Amino acid sequence: MEVLVEEPSMRVVLETILPRLLCGRASFRVLDLQSRQRLLQKLPDLLRGYARRMTSEALRLVVLVDNDRDDCRDLKLRLERLTAEAGVPTRGAPREDGSYAAVNRIVVEELEAWFLGDTEALRAAFPRLPDGLERKEAFRDPDRITGGTWERLHRELQGAGYYRDLYPKIEVARRVAPHLVPERNCSPSFQTFRTAVQALLAPCPRVGLC
Repeated sequence: MEVLVEEPSMRVVLETILPRLLCGRASFRVLDLQSRQRLLQKLPDLLRGYARRMTSEALRLVVLVDNDRDDCRDLKLRLERLTAEAGVPTRGAPREDGSYAAVNRIVVEELEAWFLGDTEALRAAFPRLPDGLERKEAFRDPDRITGGTWERLHRELQGAGYYRDLYPKIEVARRVAPHLVPERNCSPSFQTFRTAVQALLAPCPRVGLC
């Protein structure tokens, strides 16, 4: 399985949690393109290369990007269009028999929503955070937090005495990722990603299985 991401903190998290999702059923590589702009620029060529490989390999592909205040639907449609134009079958545009080999997924709105979806992992990484974070209304559906999820997480951490000034995205990812438990995460976009990965593990994933 190949996973394309747009930033280093995503790579840090996925390299930690993918072994738990794959359970030894597939190997994986996370390719960090460093930015949204660079990912979108390189994606057509990368996808054409994957399409060629899929003629002889049982290759599975995931493209994962932050929503980051973009229109989620427009961003997903753009990714689906690029994938289809390269000849890579997706769940949204499968082969004639309904099978597919790739999915495009979006973190709503930023990776930190996945952290806020698992407050136990946050407290394990940052013990001074108070109990009861999960009872805050905003954290019941972290994908719906407005004003930026990393900003909201930074405020919580600042209140507990962490990172008074800058918010170090990669450091936070490294601290939280080992404690994330996929089954308990209440971020809908995380669970959508998890379901997509599980479906891709099927020998020949088909529309309707997820």
